[in-house]
Amino acid sequence: MSRAVGQPARALPDSVGLAEFLRRVEADPLPLAGRYQLVTAARVLLDELYVHLPLKRAMHATDPVQRLRLLERRLAPLSELQFHAELADVFRALRDLHTVYQLPAPYRGHVATLGFLVERYTDAEGAAHHIVSKIDRSLVHAGFDVGAELESWNGVPIERAVERNAAAQAGSHLDARLARGLESLTLRPLRTAPPPDELEVLLAYRTRGGRRRETRVPWRVCAAERYAGRAQDPVPTLGTSLGIDVGSETARQVKRGLFAPPRARRSPPRSPRGVLAHRTLRLGGRSYGYLRLFSFNVPGARSFAEQVAQIAARAPATGLIVDVRGNPGGHVPAAESALQVLSERPVAPVSFSLSTTRGALTLARAHADFRTWTSSIQAAVETGEVYSQGFPLTDPQALTTGLPRYAGPKVLITDALSYSAADIFAAGFQDNALGPVLGTARRTGAGGANVWTHELLRVWLPELLGDLPRGAGFRVALRRATRARGNVDVPLEDLGVQADALHDLTRRDVTEHNQDLLAAAVALLD
Repeated sequence: MSRAVGQPARALPDSVGLAEFLRRVEADPLPLAGRYQLVTAARVLLDELYVHLPLKRAMHATDPVQRLRLLERRLAPLSELQFHAELADVFRALRDLHTVYQLPAPYRGHVATLGFLVERYTDAEGAAHHIVSKIDRSLVHAGFDVGAELESWNGVPIERAVERNAAAQAGSHLDARLARGLESLTLRPLRTAPPPDELEVLLAYRTRGGRRRETRVPWRVCAAERYAGRAQDPVPTLGTSLGIDVGSETARQVKRGLFAPPRARRSPPRSPRGVLAHRTLRLGGRSYGYLRLFSFNVPGARSFAEQVAQIAARAPATGLIVDVRGNPGGHVPAAESALQVLSERPVAPVSFSLSTTRGALTLARAHADFRTWTSSIQAAVETGEVYSQGFPLTDPQALTTGLPRYAGPKVLITDALSYSAADIFAAGFQDNALGPVLGTARRTGAGGANVWTHELLRVWLPELLGDLPRGAGFRVALRRATRARGNVDVPLEDLGVQADALHDLTRRDVTEHNQDLLAAAVALLD
């Protein structure tokens, strides 16, 4: 087989080279006073309000508060990129995608991309393969197209390159880190992570015809609002009932803008057509419903539940496949109300607890919605409890009054990128015995919290939290989620939802619309 070197026909449209973007950044660095503001705010958030701090110190052997104290003493010599990388790494070490540092302008609102996506499958012998699954048409050249198989990345065997990239991700467990390592190989929102180190990547690949070739693909920087429709954050900054990985939601919206069919791209990313899809499958001579929930990042729970109920009412009684792979979460009440319309019986929602710190008590006293938690936080002075009592955020029954319920058999498909409100949905599906959970990974992403922004917390804690420079931000896990029924009080954070059955993705899954995965799901329905 021949070996050839090719170059992209032209650059990704509506983008600038990474080198050009970095020159703009370096021309106007963040002042030293701004660095101090950010480090101080981070220390207050983690020490006073971060609900998972005791868990993370124990499970991941990290002390973020001490790291921030040390960083504060060493700010002056750091370059612009070094500072942002150091602060982001303090949060990355928590292995918590809810609790993140969000970079200021000009990183804010931009995404770095190579213009293609890679998916992984396992063959019958257990060997891993990495296939180009989506690509911008401007980059197709010399057999580098959908179906091309990557062999190396900057001279490193592709499997090892993914592992190395995974080590830099904040997933709670190995499967989650590997899934995010694969996704971020070619797409990185700059709001939640510094830019790539390399300006371009050297790829060795095999074409669909089996020829071995090499190519260089440059990193390009795009304005995220071109795909997400928002100039700032793709997720509301003042929402009180959110559970979401904002970095993955940004990536979802950008992938949708880059690679979805034109008709799908026209729908706003938070509209029903932007967050769900459905169809009827014909497998083995029988019909089944298929509902894909891409995100729970929606404006309201009731309207979302109505959409799900309408789809479920039209689904065949023989069974419904619900798929939350890659779902980064969103509005917790929307997730739990969607769960309720899939159940004939009342579902038990997850419960949420606060930490028992002074900051949490101040917030509970200031905010009417937190009054329920106040007495147990106060009692912690005597009881020594680390967490308050747990109470639900949602009343799924009340949210879905009058809506039809789906009575047929159901199966849920998850992966290691199903996170936060999607973790909550999967936990509710399993805890309320709605049906089996089929995973393409052993566990879901393991994000178990209600997340608040620094901007929202400032409204209620103005004496504790101040302004941040240049639109920088933080998100913090404020209330931890624990499961119900047979798993009562079991936390979702770091543990996730364990699948009842596993399916390793095949080449047919990657290249032929999940044919083997759907067949495996149907087998669990019958």
